[in-house]
Amino acid sequence: MTAAIAHSELQTFLRRCRERVGISQATLAERLHLSPRGYWNLERGLIQNPSAEVLDSLAAILRLGARERWTLYMLATRHEPPPLDGVALEGASAFSELLSVQQCPAAIVDSAWQIVACNHSYRELPFGMEGNDRGNLLHHLLLTPHVRDTLLGSWDMSWAVPLLGELRTTCEVHPGTAWPKRMLLHVGRDSRLRRAWRRLDFSPPPRPAAARPFHHPLWGPQVTVLETVPRYMAGYKIVSLVPGGSPEGPGEAPLSSGLSGEAVE
Repeated sequence: MTAAIAHSELQTFLRRCRERVGISQATLAERLHLSPRGYWNLERGLIQNPSAEVLDSLAAILRLGARERWTLYMLATRHEPPPLDGVALEGASAFSELLSVQQCPAAIVDSAWQIVACNHSYRELPFGMEGNDRGNLLHHLLLTPHVRDTLLGSWDMSWAVPLLGELRTTCEVHPGTAWPKRMLLHVGRDSRLRRAWRRLDFSPPPRPAAARPFHHPLWGPQVTVLETVPRYMAGYKIVSLVPGGSPEGPGEAPLSSGLSGEAVE
């Protein structure tokens, strides 16, 4: 896509979004703390690399969903948007089809691991979810005693240590993000998690096996944890517990490298 075409499509896209919510250019400029000419240049694509703060404020005012936010960033900057921290997924029902095609347990989580949507198979797992309270996936796997004692086999090394390694990396890469600090408070209060955390001080987290022990009559005895990140769902990912597989052998590539994301269309 040439720059001229992108600018034209950005102008058309923003005009359509403004008309949908009934906001004029002048009102939008005022709410964004821009001059009328400044917003006009933004809408025409004449501002190179507008800041994420401006674009996310624009997305909020125009009530853009996840896919439209992705479109805004791609047209305005030609790169994908940064993830949002703990923001509820608008219209989660729109993504129900992504989950319904998977028979195995699957959930959509945001960047803070809050579950915003899950399929029936996931709801049937013994995570103690009630009503619309879907909870937090990390909390389910790390801090729910009956889950780690009965459902997740070899919990300390196969589940806790790799997940804590990812939590530590998140703390180091995003020191200003609040949710990892809240999770660390829970880790500090749990003796088993403290022991697993100390293992990270002496050696890097082990490479997760392709399949992890999972004591469930339907989905066990092993599952592979797979993640997919649809490009229009920036800040969200689908986590699936796929049954089958075998522990990784010498020279074999894992089916899933822990909980790292894979972008898909």
